[in-house]
Amino acid sequence: FHRPLFRRWWQPATVGLLLAGLLIIPMFVYLANHPEAQTRLGMLDGTLQAVASGNVTPLLKTASQAVLAFVWPGNGDQFLAYNIPGRPVFDAITAVFFLIGLLVSLWQWRQPRYAFVLLWFTIGILPSLLTGPTANTTRNLAALPVIHLLPALGAVAVGSKIGNRSLKVGLTAVWLLFTATTTSRDYFVRWAQAPDVRSAYQHTLVETIAYWRTHPSDGTLLFSTVYPGPVHDNSIATVLAHNRLPPSRWMDARLSLILPPSNDVRLFIPASTPPHPAFAPLLMPLETITLRPTDLDPSFTVYELNSTRPDWLQNLPADGPNFNNAVTLLRATWLAPATSPGGVAELLTAWRVADPSRIAPAIPPAYAPEVKLFTHVLRDDGSILTQADRLDAPAWSWQTGDIVVQIHQLWVPPETAVSTYTTRIGFYEPTHGQRTPVVDTAGAPLADTAEVVPLQVAR
Repeated sequence: FHRPLFRRWWQPATVGLLLAGLLIIPMFVYLANHPEAQTRLGMLDGTLQAVASGNVTPLLKTASQAVLAFVWPGNGDQFLAYNIPGRPVFDAITAVFFLIGLLVSLWQWRQPRYAFVLLWFTIGILPSLLTGPTANTTRNLAALPVIHLLPALGAVAVGSKIGNRSLKVGLTAVWLLFTATTTSRDYFVRWAQAPDVRSAYQHTLVETIAYWRTHPSDGTLLFSTVYPGPVHDNSIATVLAHNRLPPSRWMDARLSLILPPSNDVRLFIPASTPPHPAFAPLLMPLETITLRPTDLDPSFTVYELNSTRPDWLQNLPADGPNFNNAVTLLRATWLAPATSPGGVAELLTAWRVADPSRIAPAIPPAYAPEVKLFTHVLRDDGSILTQADRLDAPAWSWQTGDIVVQIHQLWVPPETAVSTYTTRIGFYEPTHGQRTPVVDTAGAPLADTAEVVPLQVAR
């Protein structure tokens, strides 16, 4: 304990900590009042919960893995968006210098500069010590300078034992050349060009937005994607387009489609989300853009909406079930007149959007309405024979006047008896399971499901 140093620095250090505390108080107050905003807390606090209950084994495991991630092959960050899965932070030579630097710092810990290095390193990698090596590339950012300082300390310690200056310079050059070569190969060739990494960084979406920027349209844009939620692909597209995207809708065209009231519409559908055959009459392909054939998503196609409407979009009634003055059911039809036991039935529903904000409460992290559409096929005793819960055109991107089409695929158990089965549909928000009510013309709730055309099971 260095008393003179403590007397010199305790006051500015205390002031700094107090200022830091004042800066973060608003965040803690907000999180205390809105615990639902901590969407990742359950993913990250398992180790702490185990320690609080007296079990330190998970902590020892994650801490050892986090340290091995710096030097031992196979133990590095497994998250391919950040790293070649399993590759340690350092190559073989740098890893040796890193360990030597760590040992030197431990041996000299009584010296303030080495104590500071150890303190900085330990506090900086604390998130990884608690959670393990996965995603440590970002969780260790607070320790990034000192992480790369430690190999330098090790190299200096080794170099001090070598008297020949030319040999010292030569060995240093070989080390740096080896590190530069292996790192460049691993991250600029192997990792950056890997198909799964290109997919993780949404290369197809990047090219889609680039296409739109060179073929601008002020009309409505429809994007089909595997991740149509509000905080993923939409956010990426907004940034790439410099916040200049015209009105847009997001969906997964494999089972869903949004038809805006505007006739000036462009659809961008990648190979990973081919449109359902039921949507084919509505889509007119304009151009297919081919990317790398080795990509997980090797192309995307630009469509416009066809003026022709399939039978299920014609003569739509105006008095269908009204869900909380948010959406009205226009059509519910099975794509096949009957389904055999063991088969898959497909129920198509079409909805007109009146007020998307009324479909469900806004929830974090995007604070936008989030809702699931469910289909329940019931036995005679009221139990569920089969069901589907999904909405592939999320409510956050709906606009008034849109027609939202969703196809639910329901597996019929092989032992199902030939019969007609009551079918009900409805909406619920996924956090608490609260259903959206069916209301009358005055807005009074009538039920929380709507009965539609029954499922016919036949051999």
